[in-house]
Amino acid sequence: MSSLNSLLQRAKQAPLWLILLVSLAAYSLFPLWFPLLGRYSTYPLSDIRTFTPSLGSGLGYALLLGALFIFYELAVRRAQERALRPLPILLITLIFCLPLLFTYPINATDIYRYFIRGRISSVYGDSPFSTPPNTFSDDPYLSLAGEWAGETSPYGPLWETAAAVITYLAPNNLLAGLLLFKALGLILHLAVGVLLYLWQKAPPATPDAPHPTPDAFLWWLWNPALLLTFVVDAHNDVMMLFWLVWGAWLLRNGRSTIGFLMMVMAPLTKPIALLALPFFWLDAWRQQPRSAMWRFLLGTIGGTLALVWLTFLPFGSPVELAMRLWHEAADIGGFSPVILVILIASSLGLPVPNAAITNLALVLFASVTLWLVWRLWRGGSPLRATANIYLAYILTASSFRIWYTAWAFPWLLLDTPQRQRLGKTFLLTAQFSVLIYGHLRVYVLGGQHLLAHLIGVPLTFALPFFVAYRRAQSTNR
Repeated sequence: MSSLNSLLQRAKQAPLWLILLVSLAAYSLFPLWFPLLGRYSTYPLSDIRTFTPSLGSGLGYALLLGALFIFYELAVRRAQERALRPLPILLITLIFCLPLLFTYPINATDIYRYFIRGRISSVYGDSPFSTPPNTFSDDPYLSLAGEWAGETSPYGPLWETAAAVITYLAPNNLLAGLLLFKALGLILHLAVGVLLYLWQKAPPATPDAPHPTPDAFLWWLWNPALLLTFVVDAHNDVMMLFWLVWGAWLLRNGRSTIGFLMMVMAPLTKPIALLALPFFWLDAWRQQPRSAMWRFLLGTIGGTLALVWLTFLPFGSPVELAMRLWHEAADIGGFSPVILVILIASSLGLPVPNAAITNLALVLFASVTLWLVWRLWRGGSPLRATANIYLAYILTASSFRIWYTAWAFPWLLLDTPQRQRLGKTFLLTAQFSVLIYGHLRVYVLGGQHLLAHLIGVPLTFALPFFVAYRRAQSTNR
């Protein structure tokens, strides 16, 4: 233990250039261990267990993740001490991401569905909201759709437009299409970082508003979980967050109507962004002069209807998307607090229907939503309300995916250091949850879902709140 502490103390004294070099070396392992080239067109699609098919190799991946987060903490603190300028930070992020562009999407293969659904528009001239991929039985990439071959798109028209553009540029080149999606994720990740930098440089909107710490920009750009999610997996949540953060930035600078309409672009990318809009709209409306309230109301309602009409125009009615989402919401997911309760009730033989538990979770989520609206009306922050509504959704939804934790992160970064710690820890524990539910469940727990949930749910969902609480306690002493 003393040797480990000595090693950590020595690492804390390492110069920034050495920490960055070691981080780059760690990121460079990804395309060697999880190569995209040579594997990108292989069916069935691979995942983290394909590349780490034993408990030992899974442990090796866990150590790599842990090391990346340690380097991340050290690098941000060193960069903050040196007052590193924005351009070098962006360039370092870009260098970190170069090997990740050629890394297989080990934790989410949704990128393949992006490509296949994009081809429905760009190649076949049809709508991905009404036509599933298996309609085109002769499509050379249909097998890569896997279990989703018979499902229409769950995303918004802005995302499907972006997918159509990419597949128009590379209609019959899967590798080029995958790299373009990854490059889009990288560009948007950098863009959100720039918006956070602009935000943290500006004075607080009101005297009592939280002023983000100067390293919020760094905590976003160099976060390993975000780089793995947005560049390795190319998950489209980064486009949703880009519109939300940009719109919130405009709102903060007095551009109320245009700022809110920019935020409307987020649910037109991914519908889960709808959760954030009421808080920002209500806050902006409340701050309008009395003479401008009706103008803001009509401008935002009319502008929203126009954006919905324009973005859905190439695809048809938004009703098809709503029906798809309703169908998806009715499914029972996995690895979440709600599923843990269902598994415990089932193991104890309690006569409680699964639907009753999920409905109770829905009522709890609705109650939290109303409480957050009341707090906002009483003068609360829309940033904090947005972070809290996404955290509440994650804790009460029946399904959980590791990229969900990114939804709250920008808003936590713009809050207090304790809330920043909550966001960073949640991103880390979510990454480890893949190994708990995968390797630990299969190789140690005999495949038992209940045992995996009993271990994984507290570590994934409760530990971040405990760490943030301890941080707050130590700060107040």
